[in-house]
Amino acid sequence: MKLGSLKNFDPSFELITATDENISIEGITDTSEFLPHKILFVKNKVFLNQYLESVDAVNVGVVLDKKFADTLSSEQMDSVKHKSWWIATVEEVNLAMSFLSKPFYDEKIGNPNDIVDGRQMGSASIHPSAWIAQGVFIGENVSVSENVKIHPGCTIMSGASIGEGTEIFPNVTIYRNVVIGNHVRIHSQCVIGADGFGYNFSKGVHHKVWHTGSVIIGDNVEIGANTCIDSGTFSPTIIGKGTKIDNMVQIGHNCRLGTGVILCGQVGIGGSTTIGDYTVLGGDAKIANGIKVGKGVQIAGGSGVTAHIEDGAVVGGFPARDIKEWMKGVAYLRKHSLERKDKNS
Repeated sequence: MKLGSLKNFDPSFELITATDENISIEGITDTSEFLPHKILFVKNKVFLNQYLESVDAVNVGVVLDKKFADTLSSEQMDSVKHKSWWIATVEEVNLAMSFLSKPFYDEKIGNPNDIVDGRQMGSASIHPSAWIAQGVFIGENVSVSENVKIHPGCTIMSGASIGEGTEIFPNVTIYRNVVIGNHVRIHSQCVIGADGFGYNFSKGVHHKVWHTGSVIIGDNVEIGANTCIDSGTFSPTIIGKGTKIDNMVQIGHNCRLGTGVILCGQVGIGGSTTIGDYTVLGGDAKIANGIKVGKGVQIAGGSGVTAHIEDGAVVGGFPARDIKEWMKGVAYLRKHSLERKDKNS
């Protein structure tokens, strides 16, 4: 897509550095990747500092919220100009993200053939040793490696890739461009790669953010029945190798789970959360958006995590805190409630 065409999708889009409007823009990036020749949306100092401090951010086009840009000093703006491929402003970054993500979604996803099976069209690559049941749909350009088993009722949409020895049980849906590693087990009724829950509200309308990041699942992962793992917004949601996920778990967009993470039943993880290696979440534990959980953390069942957690911590309760502190609090409340009950009896 040409740089100059972006103003057709958001009329407030205004270039503030001189550049060639005919250069090609390849999509949208974020602070987890800083991919070149893409757009980075910056709405506050946190995002700006991450961008300026990154050595990986090269040839990135920056879209600044106009009100935020007006607060920058001339030195700060010079730093942005020096580092950036080009700079533009918009009236509202969040709305611009909704408006500009749609054409890039259309360009990347396009109109793939998920109507006629890719095996009929000759576009799917299926290893001869793969075991595929009747009633399985495989979209165009799907890759299925050796010794894969796919049970009845599954839908594997365009561009997905399934690694060696993976088994997918009945009625699983794998969305477009999902990458699944080797020796993965995905149980019935899972949905992998559906759009994350991303909207921006303005003047009575919830404007959708169009997700193109998809999902990457590492080797030796097991995913329980009825679990949903959402597509990343512009970079992938990542499930690290050896992670084990129980039934009915929700993992939001842009989450990044490390190696060997354990998620027990009905866990819910908000978008853009990072979970370190070998951390364990008990049943029905919840984590808010954008939280960083360290390595080897233990989170008690039913807990609600609303703040970052350091490596090795053991926490419980809502809001989650040190497990001993939480248990003392529970004991204190129980003691005094029983005392009151005795007085009133």
